[in-house]
Amino acid sequence: MKIFTNMGALPFIRLIRWPNLIVVVLTQILLRYAIVGRVYAASGFSPAMDNFLFAVLIFTTVLIAAAGYIINDYFDIRTDVINHPDTVVLGKKIHRRKAIVYHIAMNVIALLGSVFLAWKAGSMKLAFVFIMIMVLLWLYSVRYKRTVLWGNLAVAFMSAMVVLVVWLFEFYMLRQQPEQFIALYGNMKMISRFFFVYALFAFLISLMREIVKDMEDVHGDQQTGCRTLPVVHGIRTAKLVTFIAGSITGALIIIAVIKLISSGMVLPALYFSAVVFIPLLFICYRIAMAADKADFHLISKLLKLLMLAGILGLQPLSVAL
Repeated sequence: MKIFTNMGALPFIRLIRWPNLIVVVLTQILLRYAIVGRVYAASGFSPAMDNFLFAVLIFTTVLIAAAGYIINDYFDIRTDVINHPDTVVLGKKIHRRKAIVYHIAMNVIALLGSVFLAWKAGSMKLAFVFIMIMVLLWLYSVRYKRTVLWGNLAVAFMSAMVVLVVWLFEFYMLRQQPEQFIALYGNMKMISRFFFVYALFAFLISLMREIVKDMEDVHGDQQTGCRTLPVVHGIRTAKLVTFIAGSITGALIIIAVIKLISSGMVLPALYFSAVVFIPLLFICYRIAMAADKADFHLISKLLKLLMLAGILGLQPLSVAL
């Protein structure tokens, strides 16, 4: 509450990228209820991770993501002043020293949450998953985002982990219930496949978006010494890499649609064809035609909407399961 009374809610909410955090929450909720919950319910079971533990998982994930956005802005303030002067929060409405305090506090609380979840799952090693993400976010802000592709790959990997941690912790907590684990063992391969596909989708779309954002910010990055893909190898090469990632994503969607149709899941197949695949083709076309900062900004927004469309596809998928 002190955050809101001292500086107002709006600057802090903008700093932690509230729309992105809502997408994180929505992603994890839909994954749990549309895939895990649906498959379990068909066998007469409920998720091994109860509602309280799942809420702790979401809260921990959101805290780590929010802390990551804060530390990213802290180290990127010079570039942001050039690239996005009208949207800069740090240094204008929030003191940089306070931002570091918020970053540390969020990570400490998230660390406690991850240790608690790992303890409940019967494997303290799981806490290192979240610790690894915290460290990776720090390294991304300090070093990786200023190097060719490494920063893009780091963000894409963390987007995939938002998906994977839901099944990872559910699986370990399910092992704590031997009878239920044995009863559901035959369904685990299918659940793992769904999570892997969604994690791969999140990885590829995030990778595309990060490269597009680098193309949007190329002039500011050049002035501040960031060696991103478009800075080092040019816009044309960055477009090519993005297009390749989009082509791989499109091919995977086609394979998924064929698999869904062959399994009798026509509704989700139609959804992913019309709401995900066709817009992806349009985005790839816009990438090829993009010429200025405004074009790349629009494409970045479209890719965010495409990510949301893919997540919402879990609902028709759950109906067909």
